[in-house]
Amino acid sequence: MRPENNPDGQRRSFIEEARRRQIIASTVEVISEVGYGHASLARIAEHAGISKGVISYHFDGKDELMSQVVIELFVAGAEFMVPTIVAAAEQGPRAALHAYLESNLRFIDANKSYVAACADIVVNLRNADGSPTLGTVEGDREAIAPLVELLADGQRAGVFGDFDPTMLARLIRDSIDGVAQRAVRESDFDVRHYISHLTRVYDAATRKNDGR
Repeated sequence: MRPENNPDGQRRSFIEEARRRQIIASTVEVISEVGYGHASLARIAEHAGISKGVISYHFDGKDELMSQVVIELFVAGAEFMVPTIVAAAEQGPRAALHAYLESNLRFIDANKSYVAACADIVVNLRNADGSPTLGTVEGDREAIAPLVELLADGQRAGVFGDFDPTMLARLIRDSIDGVAQRAVRESDFDVRHYISHLTRVYDAATRKNDGR
């Protein structure tokens, strides 16, 4: 978790950051154990060995805490994946696509409970009018935009064949996002084996008709 400024513009102390990390970790564990609906602040506080007041000091209620859990996962995921994808892109669009698939799935494999908890949050966290707080159409578009651009760049370079980059990006994201819940449910689920198969599927899907 990166140091951030608090609402008053003051940089949080190391102790404050450590406490926030503790609360977020406990939130993930409680959701993994009892689900979003039963993950009350009281239960999270008990799990963390602190009072509800400590949570309220660091987060403005359950909704803000849950949103921050998801934000932190996306930040951690980007820090894990982006350098690998950027380095692979120097070898061309196909290498970048392979790196995108593999780095996403390796991150999920290393953070299965966290990813599954965040999926639970995204589905259940709602605004006052009942609309999704996080799982919005606009948010989905922003999430796949880098992948759409990667695929389109490959087409412009003549490396990838003829397909709709946005549609294929959605298919790829669906293939990736469905792994976390399965990996949590099935103790013997082999993510590395899945990586091998998924890479071959989308390698074939992006190839030109002449087989290149």
